[in-house]
Amino acid sequence: TATPTTTMSVTASLAFGNVAIGQTLAKNLTVDNRGAVHPLVISSVTSSDPSEYVLSGTGTCGAIPIIVAPKTTCTLGVTFAPNVVGAHGATLTLFDNATSSPQHSTLSGTGIKGLTISKSGLLFGSEKFGLKPAISFSVTNHQTRQVTLNENFSGTNAADFSITGGTCTTTLGTDKACTVVVTFKPGALGTESAALSIADSPDPLSPYAIAISTGPTIPATVTPTSIAYGTLKTTTKTLDATVTNLSGFSLALTNSIGGANAGDFTVAGGTCGVTAAAHSSCTAAVKFTPTGGGAAESASVAVSLANDPTSPHSISLTGTGQ
Repeated sequence: TATPTTTMSVTASLAFGNVAIGQTLAKNLTVDNRGAVHPLVISSVTSSDPSEYVLSGTGTCGAIPIIVAPKTTCTLGVTFAPNVVGAHGATLTLFDNATSSPQHSTLSGTGIKGLTISKSGLLFGSEKFGLKPAISFSVTNHQTRQVTLNENFSGTNAADFSITGGTCTTTLGTDKACTVVVTFKPGALGTESAALSIADSPDPLSPYAIAISTGPTIPATVTPTSIAYGTLKTTTKTLDATVTNLSGFSLALTNSIGGANAGDFTVAGGTCGVTAAAHSSCTAAVKFTPTGGGAAESASVAVSLANDPTSPHSISLTGTGQ
């Protein structure tokens, strides 16, 4: 039965902020018996979301039923333990003998991942064999406890990726961040892919996966980009272009000549055959036999290599006969 002379108030709202999944945060709700004569009796307390917001059993009010003497206050401990990521709201309802019963307190909090990573994926461009490009990202521990860290690569081309630096070690402290440097060493023709798994313990959401992908790898180079024969005092002149296969794979090789004076240039000789051997260089001998009667001539030779995204490699050819 409500007692007209008994009045009370409770903390209108509790904001728990961001709490990592698997963690529990406690806050106190204040109960104030404003009456001068009658004790306040709280017979029950219910939560609209009992899976995430519950009484903690802490605070100074004691166990239910709670009796608060006139003109005194006590505290109720309320905990928030998010079970999914996102914002969560609830209402705590107190049933008591005050005229304003029941009392309500609004609860709010957001569940977040225990670990956040600054990049959801790592994308390497088209990289040359022999180079080791790197990408860095940060890892942040949002938990209220230290965690142990472990990283592991998996997937089709896992062996071509490695962690080569950064500040992350085997442990990461509370609310601390560290960096990870991932290096890519091309080892396959075409695009490559893998996944990096970062595990932190304890963390019910662990492990966290980062997708890794690349553009088509570049297995070869062709130099120079232009050949100038100058003015010939002889009937022909041969100069070399160099094809370097940077990869560990044999590459099919073809060439063709086009342009205004294509008929006066030919690929004749050199050490290159129909394939460019792995980890080696060869030459394509390009011969100029002018027929222009002293006029400047030009053409271009296209060197094509299989599985090379930069192919065909174009070499401009210029020369003048006397």
